[in-house]
Amino acid sequence: MTDQDIVDFVRLRRRSAALAALTRAVMVLLPVAVVLYGELAPARDILTLARVPGTAVAAFDPATLAPWQRHAGVGIALVSVLLLVMGLHHLHRCFANFAKGQALTRENARHFSRFGAWIAGAVIASFVATPVLSVLFTLGMPAGQRQLAIGIDSDQLVALLVAGGAWIVGAIMAEGARAAEENAQFV
Repeated sequence: MTDQDIVDFVRLRRRSAALAALTRAVMVLLPVAVVLYGELAPARDILTLARVPGTAVAAFDPATLAPWQRHAGVGIALVSVLLLVMGLHHLHRCFANFAKGQALTRENARHFSRFGAWIAGAVIASFVATPVLSVLFTLGMPAGQRQLAIGIDSDQLVALLVAGGAWIVGAIMAEGARAAEENAQFV
Protein backbone atom coordinates (compact mmCIF):
# COMPACT_ATOMS: atom_id res chain seq x y z
CA MET A 1 0.00 0.00 0.00
CA THR A 2 1.49 3.32 -1.06
CA ASP A 3 1.50 6.51 0.99
CA GLN A 4 -1.14 7.92 -1.35
CA ASP A 5 -3.35 4.86 -0.78
CA ILE A 6 -3.12 5.44 2.98
CA VAL A 7 -3.98 9.13 2.58
CA ASP A 8 -6.94 8.23 0.36
CA PHE A 9 -8.15 5.62 2.85
CA VAL A 10 -7.95 8.07 5.75
CA ARG A 11 -9.77 10.69 3.67
CA LEU A 12 -12.48 8.15 2.82
CA ARG A 13 -12.93 7.29 6.49
CA ARG A 14 -13.25 10.98 7.45
CA ARG A 15 -15.76 11.67 4.70
CA SER A 16 -17.73 8.60 5.70
CA ALA A 17 -17.83 9.77 9.32
CA ALA A 18 -19.08 13.19 8.18
CA LEU A 19 -21.74 11.58 5.99
CA ALA A 20 -22.80 9.31 8.87
CA ALA A 21 -23.32 12.38 11.07
CA LEU A 22 -25.15 14.24 8.32
CA THR A 23 -27.40 11.26 7.62
CA ARG A 24 -28.25 10.98 11.32
CA ALA A 25 -29.15 14.69 11.43
CA VAL A 26 -31.41 14.36 8.37
CA MET A 27 -33.10 11.34 9.97
CA VAL A 28 -34.03 13.49 12.96
CA LEU A 29 -34.79 16.78 11.22
CA LEU A 30 -36.83 15.53 8.27
CA PRO A 31 -39.87 14.26 10.22
CA VAL A 32 -39.79 17.38 12.41
CA ALA A 33 -39.75 19.59 9.32
CA VAL A 34 -42.70 17.72 7.78
CA VAL A 35 -44.76 18.10 10.95
CA LEU A 36 -43.93 21.79 11.33
CA TYR A 37 -44.59 22.56 7.68
CA GLY A 38 -47.84 20.60 7.64
CA GLU A 39 -49.12 22.37 10.72
CA LEU A 40 -47.86 25.90 9.99
CA ALA A 41 -47.74 26.40 6.22
CA PRO A 42 -50.41 28.43 4.45
CA ALA A 43 -53.30 26.24 3.30
CA ARG A 44 -52.76 27.12 -0.36
CA ASP A 45 -49.16 25.90 -0.18
CA ILE A 46 -50.33 22.60 1.27
CA LEU A 47 -52.78 22.15 -1.59
CA THR A 48 -50.02 22.83 -4.10
CA LEU A 49 -47.87 20.11 -2.51
CA ALA A 50 -50.82 17.73 -2.77
CA ARG A 51 -50.79 18.49 -6.53
CA VAL A 52 -54.24 20.04 -6.49
CA PRO A 53 -54.63 21.88 -9.82
CA GLY A 54 -53.94 25.61 -9.77
CA THR A 55 -57.52 26.54 -10.69
CA ALA A 56 -58.83 24.70 -7.62
CA VAL A 57 -56.11 26.26 -5.43
CA ALA A 58 -57.10 29.73 -6.68
CA ALA A 59 -60.76 29.06 -5.80
CA PHE A 60 -59.86 27.53 -2.44
CA ASP A 61 -61.09 29.19 0.74
CA PRO A 62 -58.45 28.50 3.43
CA ALA A 63 -61.18 28.53 6.08
CA THR A 64 -62.50 25.26 4.63
CA LEU A 65 -59.35 23.41 5.71
CA ALA A 66 -60.18 22.08 9.16
CA PRO A 67 -57.45 21.40 11.74
CA TRP A 68 -58.20 17.67 11.62
CA GLN A 69 -57.45 17.73 7.88
CA ARG A 70 -54.03 19.28 8.52
CA HIS A 71 -53.30 16.67 11.21
CA ALA A 72 -54.44 13.81 8.97
CA GLY A 73 -52.38 15.23 6.09
CA VAL A 74 -49.29 15.34 8.27
CA GLY A 75 -49.90 11.72 9.27
CA ILE A 76 -50.25 10.64 5.66
CA ALA A 77 -47.14 12.57 4.62
CA LEU A 78 -45.18 11.04 7.50
CA VAL A 79 -45.69 7.51 6.16
CA SER A 80 -43.35 8.03 3.21
CA VAL A 81 -41.01 10.17 5.33
CA LEU A 82 -40.69 7.44 7.98
CA LEU A 83 -39.97 4.87 5.26
CA LEU A 84 -37.30 7.23 3.97
CA VAL A 85 -35.88 7.55 7.50
CA MET A 86 -35.65 3.76 7.74
CA GLY A 87 -33.70 3.76 4.47
CA LEU A 88 -31.44 6.51 5.76
CA HIS A 89 -30.82 4.45 8.89
CA HIS A 90 -29.33 1.70 6.75
CA LEU A 91 -27.30 4.21 4.75
CA HIS A 92 -26.06 5.70 8.05
CA ARG A 93 -24.92 2.22 9.14
CA CYS A 94 -22.94 1.84 5.91
CA PHE A 95 -21.25 5.22 6.40
CA ALA A 96 -20.50 4.41 10.04
CA ASN A 97 -18.92 1.10 9.03
CA PHE A 98 -16.90 2.80 6.27
CA ALA A 99 -15.68 5.31 8.87
CA LYS A 100 -14.40 2.37 10.96
CA GLY A 101 -12.53 1.04 7.94
CA GLN A 102 -15.01 -1.77 7.22
CA ALA A 103 -15.83 -1.42 3.55
CA LEU A 104 -16.50 -4.64 1.68
CA THR A 105 -18.50 -6.68 4.19
CA ARG A 106 -21.70 -8.67 4.01
CA GLU A 107 -23.18 -6.37 6.67
CA ASN A 108 -22.59 -3.29 4.49
CA ALA A 109 -24.02 -5.10 1.48
CA ARG A 110 -27.14 -5.98 3.48
CA HIS A 111 -27.51 -2.40 4.74
CA PHE A 112 -27.06 -0.94 1.26
CA SER A 113 -29.65 -3.30 -0.23
CA ARG A 114 -32.07 -2.46 2.58
CA PHE A 115 -31.43 1.24 1.95
CA GLY A 116 -32.60 0.71 -1.62
CA ALA A 117 -35.64 -1.30 -0.56
CA TRP A 118 -36.78 1.30 2.00
CA ILE A 119 -36.29 4.15 -0.47
CA ALA A 120 -38.38 2.27 -3.03
CA GLY A 121 -41.07 1.84 -0.37
CA ALA A 122 -40.98 5.56 0.40
CA VAL A 123 -41.42 6.44 -3.28
CA ILE A 124 -44.33 4.02 -3.67
CA ALA A 125 -45.93 5.48 -0.52
CA SER A 126 -45.58 8.96 -2.02
CA PHE A 127 -47.38 7.75 -5.18
CA VAL A 128 -50.30 6.67 -2.99
CA ALA A 129 -50.20 9.76 -0.76
CA THR A 130 -50.82 12.23 -3.58
CA PRO A 131 -54.41 11.21 -4.43
CA VAL A 132 -55.27 10.65 -0.77
CA LEU A 133 -54.00 14.10 0.22
CA SER A 134 -55.73 15.85 -2.69
CA VAL A 135 -59.07 14.35 -1.69
CA LEU A 136 -58.49 15.00 2.00
CA PHE A 137 -57.59 18.67 1.55
CA THR A 138 -60.48 19.45 -0.80
CA LEU A 139 -63.23 17.74 1.21
CA GLY A 140 -64.50 21.07 2.51
CA MET A 141 -64.85 22.56 -0.96
CA PRO A 142 -68.28 22.75 -2.60
CA ALA A 143 -69.48 19.85 -4.71
CA GLY A 144 -67.87 19.97 -8.13
CA GLN A 145 -64.69 21.61 -6.81
CA ARG A 146 -63.32 18.67 -4.88
CA GLN A 147 -60.22 17.21 -6.47
CA LEU A 148 -58.52 13.87 -7.01
CA ALA A 149 -54.96 14.48 -8.16
CA ILE A 150 -52.75 11.75 -9.48
CA GLY A 151 -49.19 12.50 -10.39
CA ILE A 152 -45.73 11.17 -10.74
CA ASP A 153 -42.81 13.54 -11.11
CA SER A 154 -39.25 13.09 -12.32
CA ASP A 155 -37.88 13.29 -8.75
CA GLN A 156 -39.91 10.25 -7.79
CA LEU A 157 -38.79 8.33 -10.87
CA VAL A 158 -35.15 9.20 -10.23
CA ALA A 159 -35.51 8.16 -6.57
CA LEU A 160 -37.00 4.86 -7.69
CA LEU A 161 -34.08 4.29 -10.07
CA VAL A 162 -31.57 5.19 -7.34
CA ALA A 163 -33.34 2.77 -4.99
CA GLY A 164 -33.15 0.01 -7.59
CA GLY A 165 -29.49 0.82 -8.18
CA ALA A 166 -28.73 0.66 -4.46
CA TRP A 167 -30.50 -2.67 -4.24
CA ILE A 168 -28.39 -4.08 -7.09
CA VAL A 169 -25.14 -2.53 -5.82
CA GLY A 170 -25.87 -4.11 -2.44
CA ALA A 171 -26.14 -7.50 -4.12
CA ILE A 172 -22.87 -6.86 -5.98
CA MET A 173 -21.24 -5.82 -2.68
CA ALA A 174 -22.44 -9.08 -1.10
CA GLU A 175 -20.83 -11.06 -3.91
CA GLY A 176 -17.61 -9.05 -3.51
CA ALA A 177 -17.63 -9.63 0.26
CA ARG A 178 -18.15 -13.36 -0.31
CA ALA A 179 -15.23 -13.45 -2.76
CA ALA A 180 -13.02 -11.44 -0.34
CA GLU A 181 -13.84 -13.88 2.49
CA GLU A 182 -13.07 -16.81 0.22
CA ASN A 183 -9.75 -15.28 -0.86
CA ALA A 184 -8.82 -14.56 2.78
CA GLN A 185 -9.15 -18.28 3.54
CA PHE A 186 -6.46 -19.09 0.95
CA VAL A 187 -3.91 -16.71 2.44
